[in-house]
Amino acid sequence: MVPRFLTALILFAFLNLALARLPLAEIAALNARDFALTDEAMREGKPASWWLARLFLSSEKPPDMVVCGSSQIGGLQAADANTSGAIIDLTSNRSCITLENDLSKRIGIKPAVFLSALPGAMVSDHFVIGRALYQKRAPAVLVLTVSPRDFIDNTLSAAGATDSYRYFSQYNDMTSYTDLAFHEPWSRLTYFVSTELPVRRLIPTVQKVISNLSQSEFLPEIKSVAKAPEKIEAVTAADQLKLVTGGYGGNLRPGQAVLRPNLPKIYVDNTVDYMHRYSNAYPSSYGVQLKYMKEFLADLKSRGIKVLVVGMPLTPRNRALLTNSFWAGFKRKIAERCEQGDAVYIDLSDSPDFTAGDFCDTVHLNADGGAKLAQHIADAIAQSNVLRTALEARLKPVAQRL
Repeated sequence: MVPRFLTALILFAFLNLALARLPLAEIAALNARDFALTDEAMREGKPASWWLARLFLSSEKPPDMVVCGSSQIGGLQAADANTSGAIIDLTSNRSCITLENDLSKRIGIKPAVFLSALPGAMVSDHFVIGRALYQKRAPAVLVLTVSPRDFIDNTLSAAGATDSYRYFSQYNDMTSYTDLAFHEPWSRLTYFVSTELPVRRLIPTVQKVISNLSQSEFLPEIKSVAKAPEKIEAVTAADQLKLVTGGYGGNLRPGQAVLRPNLPKIYVDNTVDYMHRYSNAYPSSYGVQLKYMKEFLADLKSRGIKVLVVGMPLTPRNRALLTNSFWAGFKRKIAERCEQGDAVYIDLSDSPDFTAGDFCDTVHLNADGGAKLAQHIADAIAQSNVLRTALEARLKPVAQRL
């Protein structure tokens, strides 16, 4: 008698072979209707990527400018709380009034700025987000903020392993980048089992059947029991520091991740964490992320989006974790990618304008540092004929009609 396990394995293999012959399902397009604030979303929350997509799609018109980054953008959000004097809820506010005001002072027009930043985001994440969101709602200018961690983070198994990469790759065809996103054998196998295995094509159908059954006469009616979400505002300095440095994960609900004006200055030494992230300064992911940067800049160029790349400020303590030869090579490679992609590049990594009082740890800016960052970005755009003209072309026709 054939063992049950072997029989099941053979049937499973035949099922996958049969399903592999079926045509692939079409990739779903992002639609604003998919981001309604339902009872479930308010009660159970949604991942940060969902809130990002929702806010990007819900605006009346595309943003004039997008700033891409990781948790290092938290300084800009903290600065916005000070500038506006209001609480910034990360589920409902991704504008940047501080940068908008600085640009208005320098170039005479006030663009709408969207902060496309997620904790732990790599260059590969910005690429997949852009491919999903910018097809019909392209900004005139995009600011890409970069640091060594965005290329050599040793805590990340593969580019495609981040929550944001998995989420946004559902909405555009990333199959040609699979080998790049999962460049290690184990990560490639994990991806195949969790995503490409033919039998997984049945999951959407099964989910649809279950959804239909839940509304059928065979099951009792399920009434909504949603309540307004409990308002959970961070009140301690430690809570606020956690939000500024991107220390939030899982599902978010309105009122759960908020930044208050005039946060007290706190500094935490996270050197040990970054010793681990930088433990191998030349991992295979370094080359992978550089390739993604080249692809990202080429994709933006093809859409007519002008780009400013900003090397983010870091403390001397953090910079010293990497050798001088690494820094020289890193800056050279970033400059080369920018030249190839017609992007403007400014390096603030060791700028003397940023002092110890501008940081809340060795890499993350506080509100004061965020305000300085906004000024540097605004200055770079004002001084670049290409970037300034792109914003003027987007906004001046509107100003002339008013």
